[in-house]
Amino acid sequence: MTEARKDITMTEEEYREKVMGCWLGKNIGGTLGMPMEWERKPNNVSYYTHDITGEPLPNDDLDIQILWLLALEDCGFPVDAKILGSYFNEFMIFTHAEYGTAKANLRAGLQPPVSGSYNNAFRDSCGSYIRSDIWACIFPGEPEKAASCAFEDAIVDHGGGEGVYAEVFMAALESAAFYIRDIRVLIRIGLSYIPETCAVSKAVRDAVRTYDEGMSEADSRTYIMQHYIGHLEWHAISREDEEKGYADGPMGWDVPSNLMIIIYGLLFGGGDYEKAMCTAVHYGEDTDCTAGTIAALYGIMEGRSVFAEKWVKPVGGKIVTVSIDPFRMGSRIPATLDEMTDRVMKIRARAHAGAGAGNVALCLQGTAADTSPEGCVKDGSAGPADAEDPEDADRFLAAPWFLDLYDDMDCVRYFFEDLHVRLDYCGSPVIEAGKAKKIRFILSDTSHAVTSDRLNVYLYARDGAEIAPQREQSVFLTMAHMGSGISEIYYEISAERPLRPVYRFVAEFIFEDSKNNKVMDVPFVLLSESGRALPVRWEKRGPAATPNLPRI
Repeated sequence: MTEARKDITMTEEEYREKVMGCWLGKNIGGTLGMPMEWERKPNNVSYYTHDITGEPLPNDDLDIQILWLLALEDCGFPVDAKILGSYFNEFMIFTHAEYGTAKANLRAGLQPPVSGSYNNAFRDSCGSYIRSDIWACIFPGEPEKAASCAFEDAIVDHGGGEGVYAEVFMAALESAAFYIRDIRVLIRIGLSYIPETCAVSKAVRDAVRTYDEGMSEADSRTYIMQHYIGHLEWHAISREDEEKGYADGPMGWDVPSNLMIIIYGLLFGGGDYEKAMCTAVHYGEDTDCTAGTIAALYGIMEGRSVFAEKWVKPVGGKIVTVSIDPFRMGSRIPATLDEMTDRVMKIRARAHAGAGAGNVALCLQGTAADTSPEGCVKDGSAGPADAEDPEDADRFLAAPWFLDLYDDMDCVRYFFEDLHVRLDYCGSPVIEAGKAKKIRFILSDTSHAVTSDRLNVYLYARDGAEIAPQREQSVFLTMAHMGSGISEIYYEISAERPLRPVYRFVAEFIFEDSKNNKVMDVPFVLLSESGRALPVRWEKRGPAATPNLPRI
Protein backbone atom coordinates (compact mmCIF):
# COMPACT_ATOMS: atom_id res chain seq x y z
CA MET A 1 0.00 0.00 0.00
CA THR A 2 1.22 3.49 -0.85
CA GLU A 3 2.47 5.66 2.01
CA ALA A 4 0.13 8.54 2.71
CA ARG A 5 0.96 12.05 1.60
CA LYS A 6 1.15 14.52 4.45
CA ASP A 7 -0.81 17.36 2.80
CA ILE A 8 -4.21 15.69 2.83
CA THR A 9 -5.95 17.57 5.60
CA MET A 10 -9.31 18.92 6.63
CA THR A 11 -10.23 21.78 8.95
CA GLU A 12 -12.50 21.21 11.91
CA GLU A 13 -15.17 23.36 10.29
CA GLU A 14 -15.00 21.31 7.08
CA TYR A 15 -15.36 18.18 9.18
CA ARG A 16 -18.41 19.58 10.96
CA GLU A 17 -20.04 20.56 7.66
CA LYS A 18 -19.59 17.03 6.35
CA VAL A 19 -20.96 15.34 9.47
CA MET A 20 -23.92 17.71 9.41
CA GLY A 21 -24.33 16.98 5.70
CA CYS A 22 -24.43 13.26 6.46
CA TRP A 23 -27.35 13.57 8.90
CA LEU A 24 -29.18 16.11 6.76
CA GLY A 25 -28.81 13.82 3.75
CA LYS A 26 -30.11 10.90 5.78
CA ASN A 27 -33.28 12.84 6.56
CA ILE A 28 -33.69 14.13 2.99
CA GLY A 29 -33.24 10.77 1.26
CA GLY A 30 -35.13 8.85 3.92
CA THR A 31 -38.09 11.23 3.72
CA LEU A 32 -38.07 11.09 -0.09
CA GLY A 33 -38.20 7.30 -0.16
CA MET A 34 -40.33 6.54 2.89
CA PRO A 35 -43.78 6.72 1.20
CA MET A 36 -42.75 3.96 -1.24
CA GLU A 37 -40.78 1.84 1.23
CA TRP A 38 -40.81 -1.89 0.39
CA GLU A 39 -43.13 -1.63 -2.57
CA ARG A 40 -42.04 -3.61 -5.61
CA LYS A 41 -42.79 -1.22 -8.42
CA PRO A 42 -41.01 1.44 -10.47
CA ASN A 43 -41.37 4.91 -8.94
CA ASN A 44 -41.16 7.96 -11.17
CA VAL A 45 -40.27 10.64 -8.62
CA SER A 46 -38.32 13.88 -8.78
CA TYR A 47 -39.37 15.39 -5.45
CA TYR A 48 -41.09 14.58 -2.17
CA THR A 49 -44.50 12.94 -2.52
CA HIS A 50 -45.77 13.20 1.08
CA ASP A 51 -47.61 16.02 2.81
CA ILE A 52 -44.79 18.42 3.66
CA THR A 53 -44.77 19.59 7.28
CA GLY A 54 -41.33 21.13 7.69
CA GLU A 55 -40.12 18.06 9.56
CA PRO A 56 -38.59 14.79 8.33
CA LEU A 57 -40.48 11.54 8.34
CA PRO A 58 -39.24 9.37 11.24
CA ASN A 59 -36.93 6.55 10.25
CA ASP A 60 -35.09 3.75 12.05
CA ASP A 61 -32.11 4.39 9.74
CA LEU A 62 -31.21 7.41 11.87
CA ASP A 63 -32.77 6.15 15.11
CA ILE A 64 -30.38 3.25 15.67
CA GLN A 65 -27.40 5.52 15.04
CA ILE A 66 -28.73 7.83 17.74
CA LEU A 67 -28.93 4.79 20.00
CA TRP A 68 -25.28 3.98 19.24
CA LEU A 69 -24.40 7.58 20.05
CA LEU A 70 -26.02 7.20 23.49
CA ALA A 71 -24.16 3.92 24.05
CA LEU A 72 -20.85 5.55 23.13
CA GLU A 73 -21.52 8.52 25.41
CA ASP A 74 -22.14 6.10 28.28
CA CYS A 75 -19.48 3.47 27.62
CA GLY A 76 -16.83 5.10 25.42
CA PHE A 77 -14.29 3.11 23.46
CA PRO A 78 -13.45 0.40 22.71
CA VAL A 79 -17.00 -0.62 21.89
CA ASP A 80 -18.03 -4.18 21.11
CA ALA A 81 -21.09 -6.09 20.02
CA LYS A 82 -22.12 -7.00 23.58
CA ILE A 83 -22.37 -3.34 24.60
CA LEU A 84 -24.28 -2.42 21.44
CA GLY A 85 -26.48 -5.50 21.85
CA SER A 86 -27.46 -4.53 25.38
CA TYR A 87 -28.59 -1.06 24.23
CA PHE A 88 -30.33 -2.57 21.22
CA ASN A 89 -32.25 -5.00 23.41
CA GLU A 90 -33.20 -2.45 26.04
CA PHE A 91 -34.05 0.66 24.07
CA MET A 92 -34.85 -0.24 20.43
CA ILE A 93 -38.59 -0.91 20.46
CA PHE A 94 -39.14 -2.43 16.99
CA THR A 95 -39.89 -6.14 17.27
CA HIS A 96 -40.07 -7.32 13.65
CA ALA A 97 -37.70 -9.09 11.24
CA GLU A 98 -34.02 -9.13 12.24
CA TYR A 99 -34.64 -6.58 14.99
CA GLY A 100 -37.23 -8.70 16.78
CA THR A 101 -35.35 -11.96 16.29
CA ALA A 102 -32.16 -10.50 17.74
CA LYS A 103 -34.02 -9.03 20.71
CA ALA A 104 -35.65 -12.41 21.45
CA ASN A 105 -32.26 -14.11 21.27
CA LEU A 106 -30.60 -11.49 23.48
CA ARG A 107 -33.35 -11.82 26.10
CA ALA A 108 -32.77 -15.58 26.13
CA GLY A 109 -29.09 -15.03 26.91
CA LEU A 110 -27.53 -15.50 23.48
CA GLN A 111 -24.78 -13.02 22.69
CA PRO A 112 -23.65 -11.59 19.32
CA PRO A 113 -23.08 -12.93 16.73
CA VAL A 114 -25.35 -15.84 17.74
CA SER A 115 -28.08 -13.32 18.64
CA GLY A 116 -28.08 -12.29 14.99
CA SER A 117 -27.78 -15.75 13.46
CA TYR A 118 -30.03 -18.11 15.39
CA ASN A 119 -33.57 -18.47 13.97
CA ASN A 120 -32.97 -15.33 11.89
CA ALA A 121 -34.32 -15.46 8.35
CA PHE A 122 -33.42 -11.76 7.98
CA ARG A 123 -29.67 -11.90 8.59
CA ASP A 124 -29.27 -11.07 4.87
CA SER A 125 -31.58 -8.08 5.07
CA CYS A 126 -31.08 -4.31 5.14
CA GLY A 127 -31.26 -3.33 8.80
CA SER A 128 -27.52 -2.92 9.33
CA TYR A 129 -25.95 -1.04 6.42
CA ILE A 130 -28.49 1.76 6.93
CA ARG A 131 -26.74 2.65 10.21
CA SER A 132 -23.13 2.62 9.00
CA ASP A 133 -22.81 6.41 8.77
CA ILE A 134 -22.02 7.02 12.44
CA TRP A 135 -18.86 4.91 12.30
CA ALA A 136 -17.64 6.82 9.24
CA CYS A 137 -18.36 10.14 10.96
CA ILE A 138 -16.45 9.10 14.07
CA PHE A 139 -13.54 7.77 12.00
CA PRO A 140 -13.27 10.00 8.90
CA GLY A 141 -10.43 8.89 6.69
CA GLU A 142 -9.92 5.79 8.85
CA PRO A 143 -11.96 3.13 7.07
CA GLU A 144 -10.31 0.26 8.94
CA LYS A 145 -11.58 1.59 12.27
CA ALA A 146 -14.99 2.48 10.86
CA ALA A 147 -15.31 -0.98 9.29
CA SER A 148 -14.26 -2.73 12.51
CA CYS A 149 -16.95 -0.90 14.50
CA ALA A 150 -19.48 -1.62 11.76
CA PHE A 151 -18.69 -5.32 12.12
CA GLU A 152 -19.38 -5.19 15.87
CA ASP A 153 -22.61 -3.33 15.13
CA ALA A 154 -23.91 -5.59 12.38
CA ILE A 155 -23.36 -8.96 14.08
CA VAL A 156 -25.83 -7.96 16.82
CA ASP A 157 -28.83 -8.64 14.58
CA HIS A 158 -27.30 -10.08 11.39
CA GLY A 159 -24.88 -12.64 12.86
CA GLY A 160 -22.94 -14.24 10.04
CA GLY A 161 -25.21 -12.97 7.27
CA GLU A 162 -24.81 -10.74 4.25
CA GLY A 163 -26.05 -7.81 6.32
CA VAL A 164 -22.66 -7.76 8.04
CA TYR A 165 -20.75 -7.44 4.77
CA ALA A 166 -23.11 -4.70 3.63
CA GLU A 167 -22.52 -2.52 6.68
CA VAL A 168 -18.76 -3.03 6.64
CA PHE A 169 -18.69 -2.13 2.93
CA MET A 170 -20.67 1.07 3.45
CA ALA A 171 -18.79 2.16 6.59
CA ALA A 172 -15.41 1.85 4.86
CA LEU A 173 -16.68 3.59 1.72
CA GLU A 174 -18.21 6.47 3.70
CA SER A 175 -15.15 6.92 5.89
CA ALA A 176 -12.97 7.31 2.81
CA ALA A 177 -15.58 9.67 1.30
CA PHE A 178 -14.52 12.39 3.73
CA TYR A 179 -11.44 12.68 1.50
CA ILE A 180 -12.38 11.00 -1.79
CA ARG A 181 -15.10 12.12 -4.20
CA ASP A 182 -14.59 9.61 -6.99
CA ILE A 183 -17.46 7.10 -6.73
CA ARG A 184 -15.57 4.31 -8.47
CA VAL A 185 -12.60 4.73 -6.17
CA LEU A 186 -14.92 4.64 -3.17
CA ILE A 187 -16.52 1.45 -4.42
CA ARG A 188 -13.10 -0.13 -4.80
CA ILE A 189 -12.20 0.88 -1.26
CA GLY A 190 -15.43 -0.52 0.18
CA LEU A 191 -15.03 -3.82 -1.68
CA SER A 192 -11.53 -4.30 -0.27
CA TYR A 193 -13.05 -4.73 3.22
CA ILE A 194 -15.36 -7.65 2.36
CA PRO A 195 -14.72 -11.10 0.85
CA GLU A 196 -14.96 -11.29 -2.94
CA THR A 197 -17.10 -14.40 -2.61
CA CYS A 198 -19.90 -12.84 -0.55
CA ALA A 199 -23.18 -11.96 -2.29
CA VAL A 200 -22.85 -8.25 -1.47
CA SER A 201 -19.50 -8.11 -3.26
CA LYS A 202 -20.91 -9.98 -6.25
CA ALA A 203 -23.95 -7.70 -6.42
CA VAL A 204 -21.86 -4.53 -6.28
CA ARG A 205 -19.49 -5.83 -8.96
CA ASP A 206 -22.45 -6.88 -11.10
CA ALA A 207 -23.88 -3.38 -10.85
CA VAL A 208 -20.61 -1.80 -11.99
CA ARG A 209 -20.12 -4.36 -14.76
CA THR A 210 -23.60 -4.07 -16.25
CA TYR A 211 -23.50 -0.28 -16.07
CA ASP A 212 -20.17 -0.28 -17.90
CA GLU A 213 -21.61 -2.62 -20.52
CA GLY A 214 -24.18 0.06 -21.33
CA MET A 215 -27.22 -1.45 -19.63
CA SER A 216 -30.04 1.09 -19.33
CA GLU A 217 -31.66 2.04 -16.06
CA ALA A 218 -34.82 0.12 -16.98
CA ASP A 219 -32.89 -2.97 -18.00
CA SER A 220 -30.76 -2.83 -14.85
CA ARG A 221 -33.94 -2.96 -12.75
CA THR A 222 -34.97 -6.04 -14.73
CA TYR A 223 -31.55 -7.54 -14.03
CA ILE A 224 -32.02 -7.06 -10.29
CA MET A 225 -35.52 -8.55 -10.41
CA GLN A 226 -34.28 -11.59 -12.28
CA HIS A 227 -31.16 -12.29 -10.23
CA TYR A 228 -31.31 -10.80 -6.72
CA ILE A 229 -34.81 -10.21 -5.37
CA GLY A 230 -35.98 -11.47 -1.99
CA HIS A 231 -39.43 -12.00 -0.56
CA LEU A 232 -41.43 -8.83 0.01
CA GLU A 233 -43.45 -9.98 3.03
CA TRP A 234 -46.89 -8.35 2.99
CA HIS A 235 -46.05 -5.29 0.91
CA ALA A 236 -47.48 -4.38 -2.47
CA ILE A 237 -46.16 -5.64 -5.80
CA SER A 238 -47.19 -3.94 -9.01
CA ARG A 239 -49.33 -5.81 -11.54
CA GLU A 240 -46.54 -5.42 -14.11
CA ASP A 241 -43.96 -7.00 -11.82
CA GLU A 242 -46.31 -9.80 -10.86
CA GLU A 243 -46.97 -10.60 -14.51
CA LYS A 244 -43.22 -10.70 -15.17
CA GLY A 245 -42.73 -13.21 -12.35
CA TYR A 246 -41.09 -10.86 -9.86
CA ALA A 247 -43.54 -11.65 -7.08
CA ASP A 248 -41.33 -13.66 -4.79
CA GLY A 249 -37.85 -14.63 -3.66
CA PRO A 250 -36.12 -16.05 -0.58
CA MET A 251 -37.36 -14.60 2.71
CA GLY A 252 -35.01 -11.95 4.04
CA TRP A 253 -32.75 -11.97 0.97
CA ASP A 254 -32.81 -8.19 0.68
CA VAL A 255 -29.41 -6.61 1.03
CA PRO A 256 -27.69 -7.71 -2.21
CA SER A 257 -30.44 -6.18 -4.36
CA ASN A 258 -30.56 -2.95 -2.38
CA LEU A 259 -26.79 -2.51 -2.46
CA MET A 260 -27.05 -2.92 -6.24
CA ILE A 261 -29.68 -0.19 -6.28
CA ILE A 262 -27.37 2.16 -4.35
CA ILE A 263 -24.50 1.53 -6.75
CA TYR A 264 -26.74 1.97 -9.80
CA GLY A 265 -28.09 5.19 -8.32
CA LEU A 266 -24.60 6.54 -7.80
CA LEU A 267 -23.44 5.54 -11.29
CA PHE A 268 -26.51 6.66 -13.20
CA GLY A 269 -26.55 9.82 -11.10
CA GLY A 270 -23.26 10.90 -12.65
CA GLY A 271 -22.28 13.12 -9.73
CA ASP A 272 -25.74 14.70 -9.32
CA TYR A 273 -27.14 13.83 -5.89
CA GLU A 274 -30.75 14.62 -6.90
CA LYS A 275 -30.59 12.29 -9.87
CA ALA A 276 -28.76 9.64 -7.85
CA MET A 277 -31.27 9.41 -5.01
CA CYS A 278 -34.32 9.70 -7.30
CA THR A 279 -32.86 6.95 -9.47
CA ALA A 280 -32.56 4.73 -6.40
CA VAL A 281 -36.21 5.36 -5.50
CA HIS A 282 -37.18 4.48 -9.07
CA TYR A 283 -36.06 0.88 -8.53
CA GLY A 284 -38.50 0.34 -5.63
CA GLU A 285 -37.70 -2.09 -2.80
CA ASP A 286 -36.20 -0.45 0.34
CA THR A 287 -36.51 3.08 -1.04
CA ASP A 288 -36.00 5.12 2.13
CA CYS A 289 -32.78 3.23 2.92
CA THR A 290 -31.27 3.40 -0.57
CA ALA A 291 -32.08 7.09 -1.10
CA GLY A 292 -31.06 7.96 2.46
CA THR A 293 -27.71 6.22 2.09
CA ILE A 294 -26.95 7.99 -1.19
CA ALA A 295 -27.89 11.41 0.16
CA ALA A 296 -25.87 10.84 3.34
CA LEU A 297 -22.86 9.91 1.20
CA TYR A 298 -23.16 13.12 -0.80
CA GLY A 299 -23.42 15.06 2.46
CA ILE A 300 -20.16 13.47 3.58
CA MET A 301 -18.40 14.14 0.29
CA GLU A 302 -19.58 17.72 -0.23
CA GLY A 303 -20.92 19.01 3.08
CA ARG A 304 -24.42 20.20 3.87
CA SER A 305 -24.22 23.06 1.37
CA VAL A 306 -24.59 20.53 -1.46
CA PHE A 307 -28.32 20.23 -0.72
CA ALA A 308 -30.55 22.82 -2.40
CA GLU A 309 -33.00 24.71 -0.22
CA LYS A 310 -35.93 23.01 -1.96
CA TRP A 311 -34.78 19.74 -0.38
CA VAL A 312 -33.78 21.20 3.00
CA LYS A 313 -36.74 23.40 3.91
CA PRO A 314 -39.42 20.65 3.81
CA VAL A 315 -37.50 18.50 6.35
CA GLY A 316 -35.97 21.25 8.47
CA GLY A 317 -33.31 20.54 11.07
CA LYS A 318 -35.24 18.57 13.66
CA ILE A 319 -34.81 14.92 14.59
CA VAL A 320 -37.99 12.83 14.74
CA THR A 321 -37.62 9.30 16.08
CA VAL A 322 -39.91 6.31 15.94
CA SER A 323 -38.04 3.27 17.27
CA ILE A 324 -36.17 4.42 20.42
CA ASP A 325 -37.90 3.95 23.78
CA PRO A 326 -39.32 7.44 24.44
CA PHE A 327 -39.92 6.86 28.14
CA ARG A 328 -36.40 5.89 29.17
CA MET A 329 -34.30 7.60 26.50
CA GLY A 330 -36.48 10.45 25.23
CA SER A 331 -34.71 13.15 27.26
CA ARG A 332 -31.34 12.09 25.84
CA ILE A 333 -32.28 11.98 22.16
CA PRO A 334 -30.72 14.93 20.28
CA ALA A 335 -33.45 17.36 19.27
CA THR A 336 -31.74 18.69 16.15
CA LEU A 337 -29.21 17.65 13.55
CA ASP A 338 -26.88 20.37 14.84
CA GLU A 339 -26.96 18.88 18.32
CA MET A 340 -26.32 15.40 17.00
CA THR A 341 -23.41 16.67 14.92
CA ASP A 342 -21.81 18.35 17.94
CA ARG A 343 -22.21 15.24 20.06
CA VAL A 344 -20.74 12.99 17.36
CA MET A 345 -17.73 15.31 17.12
CA LYS A 346 -17.21 14.99 20.89
CA ILE A 347 -17.38 11.20 20.61
CA ARG A 348 -14.76 11.31 17.87
CA ALA A 349 -12.45 13.24 20.16
CA ARG A 350 -13.01 10.67 22.91
CA ALA A 351 -12.33 7.83 20.51
CA HIS A 352 -8.95 9.22 19.57
CA ALA A 353 -8.06 10.18 23.12
CA GLY A 354 -8.92 6.67 24.28
CA ALA A 355 -6.78 5.18 21.53
CA GLY A 356 -3.80 7.15 22.76
CA ALA A 357 -3.64 9.38 19.70
CA GLY A 358 -2.57 12.29 21.88
CA ASN A 359 -4.03 14.83 19.45
CA VAL A 360 -7.81 14.66 19.31
CA ALA A 361 -7.98 16.73 16.14
CA LEU A 362 -8.77 15.05 12.88
CA CYS A 363 -5.73 12.86 12.38
CA LEU A 364 -5.79 10.77 9.22
CA GLN A 365 -4.88 7.15 9.23
CA GLY A 366 -1.80 7.59 7.03
CA THR A 367 0.76 4.93 7.64
CA ALA A 368 0.69 2.92 10.82
CA ALA A 369 3.23 5.25 12.40
CA ASP A 370 1.83 8.54 11.12
CA THR A 371 0.63 10.55 14.14
CA SER A 372 2.55 13.70 13.31
CA PRO A 373 0.86 17.12 13.19
CA GLU A 374 1.29 17.14 9.42
CA GLY A 375 -1.33 14.40 9.20
CA CYS A 376 -3.90 16.29 11.28
CA VAL A 377 -6.48 18.99 10.78
CA LYS A 378 -5.21 22.52 10.86
CA ASP A 379 -6.73 25.85 9.98
CA GLY A 380 -6.16 27.01 6.44
CA SER A 381 -5.25 23.54 5.25
CA ALA A 382 -5.95 22.12 1.85
CA GLY A 383 -9.40 20.68 1.26
CA PRO A 384 -10.36 17.06 0.69
CA ALA A 385 -10.00 17.38 -3.07
CA ASP A 386 -6.26 16.87 -2.53
CA ALA A 387 -6.96 13.19 -1.94
CA GLU A 388 -8.08 12.49 -5.49
CA ASP A 389 -4.61 11.24 -6.47
CA PRO A 390 -4.96 7.45 -6.96
CA GLU A 391 -1.90 6.87 -4.82
CA ASP A 392 -3.61 8.67 -1.94
CA ALA A 393 -6.71 6.54 -2.42
CA ASP A 394 -4.64 3.37 -2.11
CA ARG A 395 -3.92 4.04 1.53
CA PHE A 396 -7.62 3.67 2.31
CA LEU A 397 -7.71 0.08 1.00
CA ALA A 398 -8.02 -2.74 3.51
CA ALA A 399 -4.89 -4.49 4.68
CA PRO A 400 -4.96 -8.18 3.63
CA TRP A 401 -5.30 -9.32 7.24
CA PHE A 402 -8.51 -7.30 7.76
CA LEU A 403 -10.56 -10.10 6.22
CA ASP A 404 -9.43 -12.39 9.06
CA LEU A 405 -12.08 -10.59 11.13
CA TYR A 406 -14.75 -12.70 9.45
CA ASP A 407 -13.30 -15.84 11.05
CA ASP A 408 -15.17 -14.70 14.18
CA MET A 409 -18.63 -14.51 12.60
CA ASP A 410 -19.68 -17.74 14.34
CA CYS A 411 -17.98 -17.20 17.72
CA VAL A 412 -18.91 -15.21 20.81
CA ARG A 413 -15.75 -13.34 21.83
CA TYR A 414 -14.55 -12.36 25.30
CA PHE A 415 -11.48 -10.20 25.78
CA PHE A 416 -9.55 -10.29 29.05
CA GLU A 417 -6.23 -8.70 29.94
CA ASP A 418 -4.18 -11.81 29.19
CA LEU A 419 -6.67 -14.07 27.47
CA HIS A 420 -8.95 -14.03 24.44
CA VAL A 421 -11.79 -16.56 24.57
CA ARG A 422 -13.95 -17.54 21.60
CA LEU A 423 -17.05 -19.57 22.37
CA ASP A 424 -18.09 -21.72 19.41
CA TYR A 425 -21.48 -23.41 19.66
CA CYS A 426 -20.46 -25.83 16.89
CA GLY A 427 -23.77 -25.20 15.19
CA SER A 428 -26.99 -24.05 16.80
CA PRO A 429 -27.22 -23.21 20.53
CA VAL A 430 -29.87 -25.92 21.07
CA ILE A 431 -29.71 -28.93 23.37
CA GLU A 432 -31.85 -32.01 22.67
CA ALA A 433 -32.85 -34.76 25.05
CA GLY A 434 -30.45 -37.67 25.05
CA LYS A 435 -28.06 -36.09 22.56
CA ALA A 436 -24.64 -34.71 23.40
CA LYS A 437 -24.29 -31.04 22.45
CA LYS A 438 -20.71 -30.15 21.58
CA ILE A 439 -19.22 -26.72 22.29
CA ARG A 440 -15.65 -25.57 22.11
CA PHE A 441 -13.54 -22.78 23.52
CA ILE A 442 -10.80 -21.34 21.32
CA LEU A 443 -8.18 -19.79 23.58
CA SER A 444 -5.43 -17.26 22.80
CA ASP A 445 -2.74 -16.14 25.23
CA THR A 446 -2.62 -12.33 24.88
CA SER A 447 -0.11 -11.63 27.63
CA HIS A 448 2.12 -8.63 27.07
CA ALA A 449 5.18 -10.62 28.13
CA VAL A 450 6.65 -13.55 26.22
CA THR A 451 5.28 -16.44 28.23
CA SER A 452 3.95 -19.97 28.27
CA ASP A 453 1.14 -20.85 30.65
CA ARG A 454 -1.22 -23.51 31.84
CA LEU A 455 -4.84 -22.47 31.96
CA ASN A 456 -7.36 -24.24 34.16
CA VAL A 457 -10.94 -24.30 32.93
CA TYR A 458 -13.95 -25.25 35.06
CA LEU A 459 -17.47 -25.47 33.65
CA TYR A 460 -20.26 -24.72 36.12
CA ALA A 461 -23.78 -25.91 35.34
CA ARG A 462 -27.11 -26.16 37.11
CA ASP A 463 -28.48 -29.57 37.97
CA GLY A 464 -29.86 -31.46 35.02
CA ALA A 465 -26.88 -31.20 32.67
CA GLU A 466 -24.17 -33.81 32.31
CA ILE A 467 -20.75 -32.62 31.19
CA ALA A 468 -18.09 -34.69 29.42
CA PRO A 469 -15.25 -35.44 29.37
CA GLN A 470 -15.13 -33.69 32.78
CA ARG A 471 -16.00 -30.33 34.30
CA GLU A 472 -12.38 -29.30 34.88
CA GLN A 473 -9.76 -29.29 32.15
CA SER A 474 -6.27 -27.88 31.82
CA VAL A 475 -4.79 -26.53 28.62
CA PHE A 476 -1.30 -25.34 27.68
CA LEU A 477 -1.05 -21.88 26.08
CA THR A 478 1.94 -20.10 24.63
CA MET A 479 2.58 -16.93 22.70
CA ALA A 480 2.03 -17.21 18.95
CA HIS A 481 5.66 -16.64 18.05
CA MET A 482 6.69 -19.39 20.52
CA GLY A 483 4.30 -22.03 19.22
CA SER A 484 0.81 -22.27 17.80
CA GLY A 485 -0.50 -19.39 19.91
CA ILE A 486 -4.04 -20.78 19.93
CA SER A 487 -5.49 -23.85 21.66
CA GLU A 488 -8.97 -25.34 21.79
CA ILE A 489 -10.89 -27.52 24.20
CA TYR A 490 -14.23 -29.27 23.76
CA TYR A 491 -17.09 -30.07 26.08
CA GLU A 492 -20.07 -32.30 25.41
CA ILE A 493 -23.22 -31.45 27.33
CA SER A 494 -26.18 -33.80 27.69
CA ALA A 495 -29.60 -33.55 29.31
CA GLU A 496 -32.49 -35.96 29.83
CA ARG A 497 -36.21 -35.27 29.76
CA PRO A 498 -37.99 -33.24 30.91
CA LEU A 499 -35.96 -30.51 29.27
CA ARG A 500 -35.79 -26.99 30.66
CA PRO A 501 -36.32 -24.04 28.31
CA VAL A 502 -32.88 -22.63 29.15
CA TYR A 503 -29.68 -24.16 30.52
CA ARG A 504 -27.22 -21.66 31.95
CA PHE A 505 -23.48 -22.23 32.28
CA VAL A 506 -20.39 -20.34 33.37
CA ALA A 507 -16.91 -21.30 32.19
CA GLU A 508 -14.23 -20.18 34.64
CA PHE A 509 -10.69 -19.55 33.39
CA ILE A 510 -7.72 -19.19 35.77
CA PHE A 511 -4.04 -19.13 34.85
CA GLU A 512 -2.06 -21.58 36.93
CA ASP A 513 0.72 -19.12 37.70
CA SER A 514 0.36 -15.94 39.75
CA LYS A 515 0.89 -13.33 37.06
CA ASN A 516 -2.59 -11.86 37.43
CA ASN A 517 -4.43 -14.06 39.94
CA LYS A 518 -7.68 -13.19 38.19
CA VAL A 519 -10.75 -15.28 37.60
CA MET A 520 -12.19 -14.83 34.11
CA ASP A 521 -15.79 -15.91 33.61
CA VAL A 522 -17.62 -16.63 30.36
CA PRO A 523 -21.40 -17.14 30.75
CA PHE A 524 -23.44 -18.84 28.05
CA VAL A 525 -26.76 -20.60 27.55
CA LEU A 526 -28.16 -23.57 25.69
CA LEU A 527 -31.81 -23.52 24.66
CA SER A 528 -34.28 -26.37 24.21
CA GLU A 529 -36.88 -25.78 21.54
CA SER A 530 -39.61 -27.90 20.03
CA GLY A 531 -41.61 -27.57 16.88
CA ARG A 532 -40.56 -26.59 13.40
CA ALA A 533 -41.37 -23.79 10.99
CA LEU A 534 -43.83 -24.58 8.21
CA PRO A 535 -43.82 -22.98 4.76
CA VAL A 536 -46.02 -19.92 4.51
CA ARG A 537 -48.82 -19.81 1.94
CA TRP A 538 -49.31 -16.28 0.68
CA GLU A 539 -52.78 -15.16 -0.34
CA LYS A 540 -53.83 -12.13 -2.36
CA ARG A 541 -57.14 -11.03 -0.87
CA GLY A 542 -57.84 -8.28 -3.32
CA PRO A 543 -57.01 -7.03 -6.81
CA ALA A 544 -53.52 -6.94 -8.27
CA ALA A 545 -51.01 -4.69 -6.52
CA THR A 546 -52.65 -5.15 -3.12
CA PRO A 547 -50.37 -6.63 -0.46
CA ASN A 548 -50.09 -10.37 -0.12
CA LEU A 549 -51.08 -11.77 3.26
CA PRO A 550 -49.92 -14.96 4.96
CA ARG A 551 -52.44 -17.69 5.58
CA ILE A 552 -52.72 -17.96 9.37
